[in-house]
Amino acid sequence: MKLRLFADNQPAAIVAIAPNSPPAVDFAARELSRYLAIITGGRFPVHKGQPPDDARVLRLGVDLADAPDLSGGKRGGYGWRVHEGGMQIAGAEPGAVLHAVYDLLETLGCRWLHVWEGGEIVPRDPEAALPFGETIREPAMTHREFTNLMPIDRQYVHHIDWMAKNRFNRFMVFANIEGSIEQYATLLEPEVLARGMQATMGHHSFRYFLPPEEFFDDHPEWYALIDGERSTQGQICTSNPAVVEVVAERVCEFMAAHPQIEMVGLWPNDGFGWCQCPACVALEDRRPSQFWQDHPRRTDTYLRFVNAVAERVAREHPDRRLSALAYVNYADAPESVGVAENVAVCYAAFHRCLKHPLRPDVRCDRMNAAYAREFERWREVVSDDLYVFNYLMQIHTLSIPYRITRMLQPNWRWLIEAGCDGYTTEFVPEEWMTFALNAHLMGRLAWDPTIDVDRLLTRWYADIYGPAADHMQAYETLLEDLLRAAGPCTGHYDLTYAARATEDRMRPALEEFGEARALAATGEKRHWRATQQAWVALELLMRLGEWQRLLQRAEQVPEPQREPLLRRAHGAAQDLLDFAREHAQSGAVEVERCERIVRGWLSR
Repeated sequence: MKLRLFADNQPAAIVAIAPNSPPAVDFAARELSRYLAIITGGRFPVHKGQPPDDARVLRLGVDLADAPDLSGGKRGGYGWRVHEGGMQIAGAEPGAVLHAVYDLLETLGCRWLHVWEGGEIVPRDPEAALPFGETIREPAMTHREFTNLMPIDRQYVHHIDWMAKNRFNRFMVFANIEGSIEQYATLLEPEVLARGMQATMGHHSFRYFLPPEEFFDDHPEWYALIDGERSTQGQICTSNPAVVEVVAERVCEFMAAHPQIEMVGLWPNDGFGWCQCPACVALEDRRPSQFWQDHPRRTDTYLRFVNAVAERVAREHPDRRLSALAYVNYADAPESVGVAENVAVCYAAFHRCLKHPLRPDVRCDRMNAAYAREFERWREVVSDDLYVFNYLMQIHTLSIPYRITRMLQPNWRWLIEAGCDGYTTEFVPEEWMTFALNAHLMGRLAWDPTIDVDRLLTRWYADIYGPAADHMQAYETLLEDLLRAAGPCTGHYDLTYAARATEDRMRPALEEFGEARALAATGEKRHWRATQQAWVALELLMRLGEWQRLLQRAEQVPEPQREPLLRRAHGAAQDLLDFAREHAQSGAVEVERCERIVRGWLSR
């Protein structure tokens, strides 16, 4: 039995919500009404209050009679029940009601592609119907977050919309990018709140809360003592009681000014530069960090400071939280300090390998197994959220197509088994198409790590590439076989794997790509554009490969033979940069990063 949604050119159903529904439920009702009208051609007016007795009702809300029971599930679960008289759509919280609506619309054929991927796909089907019965969904990870790496502009509004439709629930504002907080408040906060999402503030925020340009001249003692001098280039002096008080005061001021930002990250500045004053040094043994052997571990020192600030913040804002960062030489789990109850921890496996998943038993030349074992130790001491800062949108890799699709599922399975509450991830709008599939997979695996990934991939390729889908999927599968599966361990900033992309090795993949381009020309404009973006990424890979091979050969030959190879490498690097600049508006390359890396090498 099925509920047919539209018949006889009459109002097909009333979308009913309570009069004082939260904004996200109101938004969900309007979205359901709008999309059902597009799909069926019928009318689905939104009604607040008790609908007429003879109406077919699609009822939305958090606490609904006759709705699926969500009381025993994780935060953010939702469900719906379809019957002859209509349906109930319920969520454990307002944003989950909206997620239920988008999931329900997916069952009718909607595809929530990013505007950077060509935009969403909404079918037309006057015969659309829903099977009777009950559906319940519960997230495996309750913290599903993106964060800006670039300045926030109006295109991020599209990103918030895509996030909600793909059931992400948080956005982190990067505090250290000038103007991000103000741009977030102006452009994004209304969109985030309307969708029932949560906002956090994070990234390397010591400098934000204690800006040296404001305080250093009068209080140099608040900043790290490095090699005998107070410096603005490192961290702050976390053992100084005045620093604790000032930072706590400024965090409280920030929370008061931004009541919708639920969690504030108190994260050290990027890099190292920890204070060497006697008080700071006495807080922790000077043993090397297992993740950064050239630097002493500073986890306990850092957590003492975060806990002290959190204690003071809790007096004024008992319903708000701080987050701490576990990163570089403070990714080691604490030994003598716990984590306050109002402090979440974001665990950043910076030296991880992209070839292999995080697992304690993985065989990997990099540090994935060590990171996984240390994550398990953190899980024992963190009572609040423990989530990961992942690097799986592959920023800072010159927008090169290094496919990790078959690695993502075992990576997510282990994280969920180990008790990971979720993740935050950076992304670059200018290279979205190269790594978009990662974002879709991460979103779905955070709900269910057992999903049929092959089925999801097949659907995504069909939506993106149309008639070229089969050949594009074959091309990128061969690319993953060549670069990831058969290649060396690799990670953040490492580009040497591209040397494997020779004409001979790439020939089967290039043949598939050639077929794809020919077929894409017979499809819609969106299919051709997506294939052209993949071509830009492929050309970047081939040029980077030539550059890396020349560098490797130059290292292996005697000095007299080295100079000609380095001249050729110089030309190959310049060719890569020129190509990136030429295609800066393609949506497949981040030119700014390419400029920094390539020009830095050329200037040597």
